Amino acid sequence: MSKISHIKYMVLCNLPYRLREIAGRIAKKCRRRKDRSLEAKLEDIRNLLIYNHPISSVPPATGKLRLLQDGNTVLLALFARKCRENGLRYWLDYGTLLGAVRHRGFIPWDDDLDVSMMRPEFDRLLELLPVLFPREEGFTWNRHAFLQIGYEGTPLNLDVYPYHFYAESLSSPEQHEKLDRLLSGFKKDVVLVGSRMNLTDGQVQEKIRQDILEGRDAAGEDEAPGIFLSPAITFTKNTHLSYETFFPLGSAEFEGIIFSVPNHARQYLQFFYGDYLSYPERIQFKHPSVKAMVEKVPFEAAVNRFIDVYGKRIDALMP
Repeated sequence: MSKISHIKYMVLCNLPYRLREIAGRIAKKCRRRKDRSLEAKLEDIRNLLIYNHPISSVPPATGKLRLLQDGNTVLLALFARKCRENGLRYWLDYGTLLGAVRHRGFIPWDDDLDVSMMRPEFDRLLELLPVLFPREEGFTWNRHAFLQIGYEGTPLNLDVYPYHFYAESLSSPEQHEKLDRLLSGFKKDVVLVGSRMNLTDGQVQEKIRQDILEGRDAAGEDEAPGIFLSPAITFTKNTHLSYETFFPLGSAEFEGIIFSVPNHARQYLQFFYGDYLSYPERIQFKHPSVKAMVEKVPFEAAVNRFIDVYGKRIDALMP
């Protein structure tokens, strides 16, 4: 599938009829004007969306992508129920949180799930994985600096990210600046080999204690300490926010189901994305592996089986 066809599949087929008609004319002009770059063509489409169709009202995905999202919704509901049953707090994060706040469901072109937990509960989840998501039933899980839960033969994927309690409250800009320097220094020391770090998980936790907490223990939760994303996750910005940004957890609708979200979800999204109500520079699959499977691998039967087995209990899965 060409890049321009991919954009049509991901976005244009979801626009109302009038916008499709306008976009079609743009596409014809693009084909006639061979000298125009792909970036210029996509900019035409992006401007069309920005000025004629608010991002919050873009219709849901269709076809294979929507089937993938439906399967991921069941996976997320299953995860939420198992967390609730075992006293594990979680919250929607990154694109999944953005989808909940902006679309009340998936971002129309999103292809996976993101949730987060505090490190003690993340560790407990790791211990319970063989029971909660048994490989014998088809579940898969991979450990990096975070956890990935999936289902064999499908592109279903849920990423779980660990956050840590800081030793201070992060109540001043100076505290944030200091922690930011420590997190940046940590990331420079971490060398990735392929998809794996050059440290074991135990070494990472000890390095966090020594380099980030400066040899101290994390503050108790009753002290409302600051919270920071594990710096072992090197592919995203340094994230350090107040306790009150996250707790007490709130709730929001995502694909018709209520899930846990940060206490001040919009404040968090503003920190992470800036103007989160604007269109992104590029509208595309986030993960090349998912794009390849959607386009080339007949995964539909496996996802439908997953939905059939676990989706029948969707009402019971609601937190």
